[in-house]
Amino acid sequence: MREPVAVTTPQPTLREGRDYTLDVQGRWVFTAGYLKARGTCCFQACRNCPWGQAGRSMAEAGADLQTRLDRLARRLREAGLEVEVTGYRLGVLRVCAAPPARLIDLSALGRRVQEQARELLTVTGVEWAGAERE
Repeated sequence: MREPVAVTTPQPTLREGRDYTLDVQGRWVFTAGYLKARGTCCFQACRNCPWGQAGRSMAEAGADLQTRLDRLARRLREAGLEVEVTGYRLGVLRVCAAPPARLIDLSALGRRVQEQARELLTVTGVEWAGAERE
């Protein structure tokens, strides 16, 4: 029996000085330019965060993310969208559609969710949890 071969997506080559620097303890510190080019905030309190998380503790950045997700959940309810926000990671908003919403077009519902999130988070995609896919 043959062993499965792992397929990986090639990653861009990072250059010291352009994309990151090393701190005195040898840890990588991404530059603001690299983080901005990535396109989304990770809410990990990066030292050079171009989205306002620099200088915060991990707890503060996590609390900021939770506050934004709570505001988004309120906006979605007020807009009559039957979805529950369950998480966010690197631009992808994770939501769960309520049973009646599963009967409608998830891509259209996803666009409406992204519209509601626009002022709160950078959302590059919506991932549906518990939704039946066709």
